[in-house]
Amino acid sequence: MILKELTKNEFDEFSSSHVLKSYFQTSTYGTLMSKYGYSDMYIGAYVNNTLVAASLILTKSISLNVKYGYAPRGFLIDYFDEQLFKEFSKCLRKYFNKKGYAFIKIDPLITYAEVFPLTNTKNVNSLATPLYTLLENNKYKRLKNNIYFESMLPKYNPIVNLKEFTFNSLDEKLQKRLNKINHKGLSLIKGDLYSLNSFYELIRRKESKSPNFYKSLYKIFDETNMVDLYLVKVNYHEYLKNLQEDLITEQAINEKVNKVFKSDINNKEIYREKMRSDRVLNDINIEIADITSKLQNSIYEEIIAGAIIIKYGNVVSIFESGFNKLYNRLLPNHYLHYMLMNHYKEAGYSFFDLNGMTGDFSKDNPYKGLNDFKMLWHPRTYEYLGEFDLIVNQTKYSLLWTTKTLHREFENKEIKTNENVA
Repeated sequence: MILKELTKNEFDEFSSSHVLKSYFQTSTYGTLMSKYGYSDMYIGAYVNNTLVAASLILTKSISLNVKYGYAPRGFLIDYFDEQLFKEFSKCLRKYFNKKGYAFIKIDPLITYAEVFPLTNTKNVNSLATPLYTLLENNKYKRLKNNIYFESMLPKYNPIVNLKEFTFNSLDEKLQKRLNKINHKGLSLIKGDLYSLNSFYELIRRKESKSPNFYKSLYKIFDETNMVDLYLVKVNYHEYLKNLQEDLITEQAINEKVNKVFKSDINNKEIYREKMRSDRVLNDINIEIADITSKLQNSIYEEIIAGAIIIKYGNVVSIFESGFNKLYNRLLPNHYLHYMLMNHYKEAGYSFFDLNGMTGDFSKDNPYKGLNDFKMLWHPRTYEYLGEFDLIVNQTKYSLLWTTKTLHREFENKEIKTNENVA
């Protein structure tokens, strides 16, 4: 086996047809990260002049004369070919040891299990289980379990099969919510580079990245038509019109209920219906007053939700999304996700990656709202193998560990998911 550095074109040609392909293993992603603290390197392994494995490796200096590498979503290799994987790992250690590296971090895109959050059970992939031993035998150190978002990328990913996604496949409660949204004056609009400031306002409180990061991401991924920006806009004229119609309908219902209640004031069921109708009327009047005030102040529409989408192969992935919590009553996050799934289904994509959730399915999970929202869309949830460090130089790696340099480098370095959910 011969290890060589590849050009971006050589790497992309190989990666685009690999079974483990991911936008994280593209030169587009490498170019983006090269602007934010990393250098991008593309490594290929040849056997008899045939390229049999490759990887984008993001490299970085971690201390004086010591570097590390990170292969996001792991190497593009047949992990089940033990001899190939063993030889590739050996070549990597030798190659990067000469260049002063301590380790290479990987988080392979291999499913360890399909998990079922509602029952807190999982169906383990028996083919993947032996890979832990294979990795350990080839000097890969298995890192912590990463139940939450401690790792570089999420360990648990909910993915919707767009081929099977329909309105009728959703829970009845969610269907009612979505039908209600149709009267809120919302619309999904496609954004561009100049819309990113509006998008950033929706996520700035939960996201540590700068506005320039998203501008770079958009520009770089847009060169290969791999990115979309979608925003949810509320039109207050349309919303007010619909509310006024709702008010007339509810007033008629309220009058009938009150008439019945006056004739039978001890009827608890009628009383509950009267109280429900009174609350609905009050809520509608509050909304009408709020919207009227906005219109009087020349506020005719606002952006209240949005998402950056990465497109690669037959998969679309939410890179980042957010919404304005002040507009919870409009259910903008529900509307955003439903409209996006419909759009990309019609565009011919097969899968919609909701971008991570936690592996804690208890009631005490601090991210329970995030998990619950993503499970609304009936995804299949996959648990990947996890995160490993291929130890290139044990002495350097041990020194980084004992001096807590590793801890400082990777603490809270995860790519965050959208925690703000309704």
